Amino acid sequence: MPSASKILDGVTLSSLLDDHYYAEARALGLRRLETSASSGFIDIEGPPINDESDIILGYVISRLVLSAAENQALVNYAALSEARRAEGFLNFEENEGLVEIANLIGIITVELHGSDFDINVMDYVRAASKLREGNWKLSNRGVSKGIVTLDRTTFIRLMREVIRQHLEDIPEAPKEIKKQFEGKIGDLKSQISKTFTERIGGLENAVSEREAEAIKELGHFNILKAPPCFNLNLLDLQSGVNLPHPARFFITSFLSALNQDSEAVMRLFATAPDFKESFTRYQVEHITGKTSSEPYVPPSCDTLASTGVCPGPNSLCRLIRHPLSYYRTMTESEKENSVRLERILLATLDIEEYNEKFIKQNMDNFGDFDFSYTDNVESRKLSAAYKNDDSSKVKVVISDFIGRSKVVEIPGDERHIWIPKATLNIAEMDSNTNYECFSLTDWRVALSIEEAQNKSTQISLIVKPFEINSYENQTKKMFMVLDVVD
Repeated sequence: MPSASKILDGVTLSSLLDDHYYAEARALGLRRLETSASSGFIDIEGPPINDESDIILGYVISRLVLSAAENQALVNYAALSEARRAEGFLNFEENEGLVEIANLIGIITVELHGSDFDINVMDYVRAASKLREGNWKLSNRGVSKGIVTLDRTTFIRLMREVIRQHLEDIPEAPKEIKKQFEGKIGDLKSQISKTFTERIGGLENAVSEREAEAIKELGHFNILKAPPCFNLNLLDLQSGVNLPHPARFFITSFLSALNQDSEAVMRLFATAPDFKESFTRYQVEHITGKTSSEPYVPPSCDTLASTGVCPGPNSLCRLIRHPLSYYRTMTESEKENSVRLERILLATLDIEEYNEKFIKQNMDNFGDFDFSYTDNVESRKLSAAYKNDDSSKVKVVISDFIGRSKVVEIPGDERHIWIPKATLNIAEMDSNTNYECFSLTDWRVALSIEEAQNKSTQISLIVKPFEINSYENQTKKMFMVLDVVD
């Protein structure tokens, strides 16, 4: 606010950092951050215990330290704590004062209409962009001539959100700030890490406690198998972002479907800055079926896209319709070697109907083949690898990559085999010679290859050439991609 900014008149950065006169302000600034990190609330006393000028200068110090810390989780915690503190002050303001404060901040423009507050629809959409659940949706608010009208309680809550978003955007700190508070910044980073570890727990702790149990038919839960919608929202959650309700519902129902109990899920949600144990426990236990008739089913991909939970699909996402199908597909490498090889042959030969004799003939050509390789695989040119019967490490570019689904009917059986596959060709940099590969059914490998193609970068692969027989009794040689090498 302009009145608070006047306190900074004549205060230089060097004096603020070094002058004994501002020692109390520096202490209060660090106190703001320490209590934000540890409890989610700012615990400082006002006048007469602490001078008003020291409190304001302490706020400035805290912002400078935050910018030097370069820890977004700490920034998010502090932003929410400051916004909550501001909300407490706003509750004691008259309506005219609220309008004046909102307009002076300059983020939104407000007019008083009786006892209600009129805000431009575009300002409202920006301010409430992270408040997606319930009545915050614009469709539940109503718009008249480009204006959204809010009551006092709702407007104050919106102001808290405006302040939080504003404070999460922080500029880079001057070098002298980083130098002055280097030790304290390290302590604060340790504090936020301690908070994640002890107060709320990390992701690995939250999901690994149940790894001793079977997770339905999918094996043990592994975050590397989870779809991007799960991983990116979980990353936001652990970074101190307040997720909207659809994302929280998805994370809870997804983990529940993979046999994670409600306590493990609770520990994940405790990473949220607005975590309230009683409220979160009620929602988690209801979704997981602990206090309801049965667990909720995770939303489909279409629903995740329509509610803004999906961050955008990769090539595997485009082949499936449900996040659990994604997880199941990513377990390909855990299947028996013979099953994996059979599925690769079915995908490569593009067979519409299962032919046991023909598949067995090709399987026999591979003998006791497995997908392992030694640590000392020799690096070769692609042309040399094509002529060598051993596994080779090659550096290539992806000249063609397409993801598609394959369904193989089994004669006399209602069952069918569904295979999400990726077809690809590889080449050496600056070469016009493309080499065809067996279809990939291991999407752990396929997604890394897709990323390399999207970035037009080279990638190191472990490959081995094999011959395959087609229905026309023709034999051709192709590369089997065994792995991606970092």
